Amino acid sequence: MPAPSRSERPIYNPHPYNGPNYQGFVFVLVSSTPGKANHILTIAQQFNEHYLPLACITGYWRGDSPQSQKPVEGLITGNGDGIQVSWTTPNGTNVLTGTLTYEPGSFTNPPIGFIWPHALLDGDVVAYDAQGNVISGAGPGHVSGTGTRPWVALP
Repeated sequence: MPAPSRSERPIYNPHPYNGPNYQGFVFVLVSSTPGKANHILTIAQQFNEHYLPLACITGYWRGDSPQSQKPVEGLITGNGDGIQVSWTTPNGTNVLTGTLTYEPGSFTNPPIGFIWPHALLDGDVVAYDAQGNVISGAGPGHVSGTGTRPWVALP
């Protein structure tokens, strides 16, 4: 059987991810629910998609106590302006869905300093039981905060 002619081949127009690189960002997230502790989301790895405007991420979610660190996986969507990550809990799964607003680094005016790249995360954490039902009142609810790559001090 001969190969299809050029006019018969499907046309594929890839739109690779070209958004910010969030790898290494640490977000300190404050819950709007009274009595809930701050939470920390760390994006350890980011793998950019070559055909779609999204990136796969892995990292960690730290909840109410230092021992509560959970591995997360998810997506950066819309070339960097959306996020969805999930992690397992003893009761089921938590899912964070939100928006990201990235600010590239810049020099101050007058040029006396540098503002490091940072991002604002605004989203909601929904807790699900093992059957996929929403667990009302579980998790931090609405969260927001700023993230950046941490500084490393050399001795």
